[in-house]
Amino acid sequence: MLTKIGDSTFDKIKAFYINPEEFPLSDKLEEIRCRWVVITSFTAKGYGKIEIANMLVKDFGIKQAQAYIDIRNAENIFGSITQTSNEASRAMWLEWTRDYLKRCRQKNDRVNEAKALALLAQYGNLDEDKLEFNPEKLENKEIRIVLPKQMLTVLENMVGKGTADFNNLNVTDVNFEELTND
Repeated sequence: MLTKIGDSTFDKIKAFYINPEEFPLSDKLEEIRCRWVVITSFTAKGYGKIEIANMLVKDFGIKQAQAYIDIRNAENIFGSITQTSNEASRAMWLEWTRDYLKRCRQKNDRVNEAKALALLAQYGNLDEDKLEFNPEKLENKEIRIVLPKQMLTVLENMVGKGTADFNNLNVTDVNFEELTND
């Protein structure tokens, strides 16, 4: 079951996209869905969120807060085009850099080959600045264990034998009183 009583507008429109015959939209929900489609098309054309929000306020007569909620919901339904566009651009730059590196190696041009490798590191997220190196993990830290004196002597005896068998420890039973919740 995709929808239930009390579902949000987002849930109902998402269910509509999954199965439009089983989950038709009311006129109000269809109007909201159309706004989300408009937002996605304007985002694909390169308009910024502020421009889109101002257009929604002016053309659809909604509040600015609702316009930004619609922008967020459109991104959640259809995906963030700008994020996808940035990833696509990065992938294209990587391919161009690899091609540049290949041509530099063919021409035996070491100077430009080094530049190509630097670009490859930069666009491949291999920059030294971006690498997460934590030198504290390599420090030799002193580990201290605190034990009662009786346990310490038992452990020293076991280590002296070369084995530590904790199953055969002489333990003393302690008298206890079982408590009940009254």
